[in-house]
Amino acid sequence: MEFRQLQHFVTIVETGSISAAARHLFLAQPAISASIKKLETELNMPLLHRRERGVSLTEAGQQFLQHARQILQQAKDAKLAMQAIEGLDQGEVEIAVPPMLGSYFFPPLLMAFKHQYPALKLNIIDSGTRSIRQKLLDGELELGVVADHDLPPEFESGKLMREEMVVAMSVDHPLAAFEQIEYKDLLKHELILFGKGYYHHSLIEKISQKEKERPRVAFTSNLLPLIKSVIRKGYAVSPMWKVTIQDDDGIITRPFVEPFFIDLSLAWRRDSYLSRANQVFRDFILEEVKDN
Repeated sequence: MEFRQLQHFVTIVETGSISAAARHLFLAQPAISASIKKLETELNMPLLHRRERGVSLTEAGQQFLQHARQILQQAKDAKLAMQAIEGLDQGEVEIAVPPMLGSYFFPPLLMAFKHQYPALKLNIIDSGTRSIRQKLLDGELELGVVADHDLPPEFESGKLMREEMVVAMSVDHPLAAFEQIEYKDLLKHELILFGKGYYHHSLIEKISQKEKERPRVAFTSNLLPLIKSVIRKGYAVSPMWKVTIQDDDGIITRPFVEPFFIDLSLAWRRDSYLSRANQVFRDFILEEVKDN
């Protein structure tokens, strides 16, 4: 039996359904369902009656709920006591994150962390992976998200995700007729890019050098909503991380003929001091990513 299973069970009871519990805990519904099924298997008895519109407790579930709540409360009290000793009743987490990752990958993790450590402040710095790398090297930052191929020996790191780089365009853009995009075809069209220090800029530089053709950069901005608006209206195209394009953006994507992936890690200097708040945040994020 795991502590997390108890938390999932109590949250389902308090919210009235598995789907509501999943939203409350910022987890996928199948993960919550699997957690409860495993708990019931370990206890060798059902705890919940599954219905179309929610759940209800079995007789065993009613008795187990009291024990689960008591265990969770004791654990919470113990954690608060230890946090007070270690200074986690106050403090600030500071981390630099690329804007696309910050907009689509990190929010559920940040909300889950804030739920567990409500007294800690979160300061999220918006910057490109190359800039973050340099700030970590210069000691201006303790924690940051960088591309794996940019990891110097001075860094320690933990893997976060692998993401595909695709070409984002309007639905009626000429490139939309292609199933895959050649580098040379991308360079024939006007581009909108993030500023220097962002990975997209270095990617276009590499593509341009390979094709020996100068890119047609028509727009530069670090504002993701503006970039999407320009793309949606057909004024330009851009290489984007696939995760950032949502169904309601009015934007379509095409992969490169030579598939392009980027591996991202949470990094910190090997020889630098990490505040207690940043240590807790680092450990929390890496554990959550590993579990999911």
